[in-house]
Amino acid sequence: MSDSQGSVLIVTKSSGGAAAELGVEIARWLSMRGVDSDIVEHPYPPARINVSYYRERTMLVLVLGGDGTFISVAGNVIDWEVPVLGINHGRVGFLAEVLPQDWKTALECFFSNELDLSPRTAFDYEVQRGNGIVARGVAINDLVISRGSVARIISLDIGQKGQWIKNLRADGLIVSTPTGSTAYNVSAGGPLVNPELAAMCVTPVCPFLNGIRPMVLPVDTPLTIDIGETSGDVYLTEDGRVPYPLSVGYRVIISRHKKDLMLARIRSNTFFEKLRSKGFLTE
Repeated sequence: MSDSQGSVLIVTKSSGGAAAELGVEIARWLSMRGVDSDIVEHPYPPARINVSYYRERTMLVLVLGGDGTFISVAGNVIDWEVPVLGINHGRVGFLAEVLPQDWKTALECFFSNELDLSPRTAFDYEVQRGNGIVARGVAINDLVISRGSVARIISLDIGQKGQWIKNLRADGLIVSTPTGSTAYNVSAGGPLVNPELAAMCVTPVCPFLNGIRPMVLPVDTPLTIDIGETSGDVYLTEDGRVPYPLSVGYRVIISRHKKDLMLARIRSNTFFEKLRSKGFLTE
């Protein structure tokens, strides 16, 4: 990768601290190589960050934070078609997997074209009310339809390619990407899916008197979810951010995003290793 092809966008987690200090150190190191960089602090709480100004000249997005920060930034830059590299300053490190002490190795790999690029499926979604669209967005990890604070089940109809599951009664429904399968999805009993597969995981949360089990479905056909009768609040949450209120008659349509996220990492084929290190596999 030629140093003259663009700049590096460095996004640090909010509240400064070690991530902000490392961002300055990395920018200084890049400058010594003749590479421009920009440092942007991610807002708190996790939210969309406006980095569109940097789109044209960025050749690498470097995220200094945890998986939550990484997911938020990735949703904004997925259409840039540039690698997104995470340096872990959080707790989990499934996505921001480079250790802070290994940042120089990771960047040397980038400039020598030795970084592994892992394509990750993302979702587009839209919320329909009547004939209009009232909300839309992009999800990197998952979309969750859930009940509100009152413990009352909700009713959903789920359809794909003309086939329907009617009157699913549950506390909620998780639709996750393969990347997000290790998050809320697996906690609710959903499957672990290799993150480079193109699929969607559909996992009910505490289904009531339904024989439905978690499913892995094709992602190239849109999934439709209709909100049925409910006596309580219903919400749609995208990647753990602020929930959007839904009502009876609303329809949520989930489809594959037109471009995959280009997740950068030092090593490939780390899925089993990650599952072991995070406690999902014991031998």
